[in-house]
Amino acid sequence: MKPTLVTIVCAALLGSGAAHWLDAAEPQPPRKKIPYPKATPPPPANNVFEPAKDRAPTQEEIERAARDHDAMLVREIERALAARDPQRRETVFTFLLPELLQFDPARVVELVKKQEPGEARDALRTEVARHWIMRDVDATVRWMKSLENEAERHVTAQVAVTTLAALAPDQAIAVAEQFGVGREDGYLEHLAQIWAESDLPAAEAWSQAQQDNPRSAPLRARIDAVRLAQAQAQGQGEGQARGQTQSGDDEQ
Repeated sequence: MKPTLVTIVCAALLGSGAAHWLDAAEPQPPRKKIPYPKATPPPPANNVFEPAKDRAPTQEEIERAARDHDAMLVREIERALAARDPQRRETVFTFLLPELLQFDPARVVELVKKQEPGEARDALRTEVARHWIMRDVDATVRWMKSLENEAERHVTAQVAVTTLAALAPDQAIAVAEQFGVGREDGYLEHLAQIWAESDLPAAEAWSQAQQDNPRSAPLRARIDAVRLAQAQAQGQGEGQARGQTQSGDDEQ
């Protein structure tokens, strides 16, 4: 029987595979590692400079551009307040208002003053207090004291104190004292307790620096209560640990 073409091809493939397998089975000599070529060094610096073709703006032009930019920010904020579009307001309050507060806070103060009493004025005043108190506490306090309406001053101070409490509780308490915020509803006592629970050393340092008077006494009492509670919890934990150790020794 003569071998067919298929038989010949299969035999050739099997032979080739066996040869490769035998070559793989034999130990190969270690290959010499070829190091990568080093990066080409940059060309030397060129000391020849060509003058710019564009004209540099003058100081007056720079100041005028800054004024125009700030005026544009004011217009956009006013349009968002008038439109009462929540998304548009969120955009200007998140991006434009902080920029204007940073570079031209006087325009922001004037912008609030121009607003008629109502929802738009309340919204703008609240956002100014939230953003400004995080940037400049003293300037924000001066602005809040300049508000003619007592109810506006109190509500705005509440916003500022609540915002500041998460970052600097000691400053929040100081601002609250100036505007009479948080005494009647127990907010300051609660703030002192939360502060002590999260950072007892800082709260105790503040408490020790305060004079003993009717205003600081309730806050100091909350801080002392947290300190005692933590000490008792620590003592109970150490007692349980000693009990478990003694029990293990008795079993042995």
